Amino acid sequence: MGSPDISVPFLDFLHEKSCELAVFTQKDKVRSRGKKTFPTAVSKRAEQLGLPVYKLSVKSEEAFNIINSFKPDIFLVVAYGQIIPSQTLDIPGLYPLNVHFSLLPEYRGATPVNTALLEGKTVTGTTIMIMDKGLDTGNILLSEKCDIDPSDNATTLFQKLVSLSLNVLAENWTAICDGTLESKPQSGEISHTKLIKKNDLIIDFNRNSESVNNQIRAYNFEPGTKTFFRNKTLFIEQAENIPDINGHPGEILSVDKRSFTVACKEGAIKILSVKPESGKSMSSGAFINGHKPFPGEKLG
Repeated sequence: MGSPDISVPFLDFLHEKSCELAVFTQKDKVRSRGKKTFPTAVSKRAEQLGLPVYKLSVKSEEAFNIINSFKPDIFLVVAYGQIIPSQTLDIPGLYPLNVHFSLLPEYRGATPVNTALLEGKTVTGTTIMIMDKGLDTGNILLSEKCDIDPSDNATTLFQKLVSLSLNVLAENWTAICDGTLESKPQSGEISHTKLIKKNDLIIDFNRNSESVNNQIRAYNFEPGTKTFFRNKTLFIEQAENIPDINGHPGEILSVDKRSFTVACKEGAIKILSVKPESGKSMSSGAFINGHKPFPGEKLG
């Protein structure tokens, strides 16, 4: 059970293990222009592999009956996007497993990777959890730590955590399938994440540069942090924290061939890549060549 790109490597892992599979994913998305439908990344990959794909609500009676008749030994859930009913979680012969990208009980909820970056954490991890009726409250089967480098953003950290999680599964797959691993209750300080809202993505330069840079790292590329330049939206995709420079918040302090530096309340950020309104992602160098920003102009 999964939907976005990060779920696809786990589907490939199970397929390579010659598991008998039934794939559940979110319904195709409808986009307003032309009202075309777009399947999830998991749906597309499952169809390429010739696997049965189900896009109905997992809360429906039909879904329950399909899963029950399949008689699975294991659920493997990775970023599925739906809460699975308790009666469905009781179906697997061994256990319903969820891959959660944090060291539970830290960062329960839908956005653990974004939240770890937003809060400037230096360590996170992955947890293979036995699902129960609570939200990320089940017993832990396996877990592994992962360092967060200062240069990491959501894209790179997801990549690291997917790779780490696949390694943990591969190293323990025989024991998982045998049912010989012992689980343990979650322990430690509990924290929760929140869903990303539109206002979370707007950069406020009246904060310190570390906070602004962490926001950019947390939401880079998708869904993307944004500001405004010459009354048009400008997405900031990559930046660096420059704590020892000061100026008026939002003011462009300097421009060179590859970047431009913008003041925050304390410190500044050096902007390295952007995406203009209705444009494509580009290096700051390309943006500078095309739009000619100059010191003294303001963002925001």
